[in-house]
Amino acid sequence: MKHRVALAGVFAAVLVTAACGGGGAAYPSSSSSSTGSSATATSASATAGADPVKWTGTFCQGVGPTIEGVMSLLKTMFEGGAEDPAVQKAALLDYSAKAGKSLSEAGRELDDLGAPSAAGRELHDELVKFFTDTGGQLTEVNAELAKLDPADPEFAAKLERLGGDQADPSKLQEQIKKLQDDPELGEAFKQAPECQAMAETLKGLGG
Repeated sequence: MKHRVALAGVFAAVLVTAACGGGGAAYPSSSSSSTGSSATATSASATAGADPVKWTGTFCQGVGPTIEGVMSLLKTMFEGGAEDPAVQKAALLDYSAKAGKSLSEAGRELDDLGAPSAAGRELHDELVKFFTDTGGQLTEVNAELAKLDPADPEFAAKLERLGGDQADPSKLQEQIKKLQDDPELGEAFKQAPECQAMAETLKGLGG
């Protein structure tokens, strides 16, 4: 369990880094001229596909419950839950259920919205697949976790065997960085209220 808690801690840390760091490129100061040009670019791209601001907002809305779930899980574990198998199970069930649901729903919503532009089609498809696959994996983990008995002497060992790539914090970090580095979607990321809220939350956690 200590290994799983450590993973969650690293996961939270890289999310903070992704949202708050990345140098000035992720959150550069904006001037009235840059705002005007970005609005023009957003308007032009919207005619070719989904509104980039709405698209990135949907992305951040899907990620939000996952971040909140990680922090809630960490809080539970560090407050003594790591020593209580029943508390561990309840906390992990809550996390995997909420994260699996939000990521799966975000995948469907992004798919329905469509790519914001022809140039963004590849990234769109990649992120839709990421959300869909990860959400599905977490939902499967939740179902398997529900079957475990906290009183089983092998509970900890069985718990460690659950999961997979969705436990790797670098996966989500990589997707957030790709979005921020995209010329069109990176600008929209800074404008979307859902992404601004997520960034503020993570900035507070980071410092």
